[in-house]
Amino acid sequence: QHAFHHLEKHMQETPTAYIMWRFAGNDDRESLEFKTDELSVDEEKARSQKWCIDSVTGNVRRCTDPKEDAKKAKQDEAGAVIPDAIVNRRQKKKEKTFEYEVKWQFKSMDSNTWVEKDTLVKMGYLKLVQREDERQAAMAGLMTKQLTQPGVEKHLADFGVDAESASHTQINQLSGGMKVKVVLAAAMWQNPHVLILDEPTNYLDREGLGALILAIKDYKGGVLIISHNKEFCDNVATEKWIMKGGMLRIEGESVDTSKDDAGASAGPDEVFDGAGNKIEVKKSVTMTEKDKKKAIKDIEKKIKDGKKKQTLTDEEVWELEDKLNELKESLNK
Repeated sequence: QHAFHHLEKHMQETPTAYIMWRFAGNDDRESLEFKTDELSVDEEKARSQKWCIDSVTGNVRRCTDPKEDAKKAKQDEAGAVIPDAIVNRRQKKKEKTFEYEVKWQFKSMDSNTWVEKDTLVKMGYLKLVQREDERQAAMAGLMTKQLTQPGVEKHLADFGVDAESASHTQINQLSGGMKVKVVLAAAMWQNPHVLILDEPTNYLDREGLGALILAIKDYKGGVLIISHNKEFCDNVATEKWIMKGGMLRIEGESVDTSKDDAGASAGPDEVFDGAGNKIEVKKSVTMTEKDKKKAIKDIEKKIKDGKKKQTLTDEEVWELEDKLNELKESLNK
């Protein structure tokens, strides 16, 4: 509905220049504008406590209470640290969690320390953690994209914006429909998992509307749409929440989970959720001891090859390891 809000400050620029500015450094600058610097009550309370780096273990911990040990408390406070920024993230394989490389205020990069997520949250710096998680996710999604003029032109072309309009025409000279296409292209630059569209049909001609319908149907992520265009909604929505006269009505099929366990294995091989995503139904299958041993070998090989060739994400590795442990446990029973 307010699609052009993102473009208001960039009317004298080309669409290519706008996208290159917006996503420089793998951050979405438009998103950062909405991230408030104001602290919540919990964050203020957490940050009021002082933390230091333990001289023995090297871990970050709370400063000693003066009531417990005045001398140690004074030493801790002299070496108190405050996060300035998070510059990297790495996985702790055994715990299946992440820790973050923290740059401390008034200290050089040589003094950076790896700190666990739980500790940073307790310190009151959840927003810094979320910012780094978003940056890492964006980097993973942009492995096949280059933030260069040819790369951006190619991306814009996928949304119906030709090279002439992309790199040689100022945004203020574009039609309303073309501006919507630029906004949609920018929203999809970081390959988001969920897309929220507020009145996306505004300014789009029939051809553009048809292309948007096909794109939404083909999109593998989740889509939430707010629209008054009934024809458009009927074409793309598998589940509709309709607000009328102060009453909310829900239309759309839901998965039937009321069947008893005895008949569960005879159900469908796949079902669809409210967003139209296919969900494979995992039916219970009795495996022989020989089948289990073969499955264990296959999974172990897949994990080993995946780590060596770096073809698996952390989540995929964790999922395979869980399956492996389940099979081993069932084999030992």
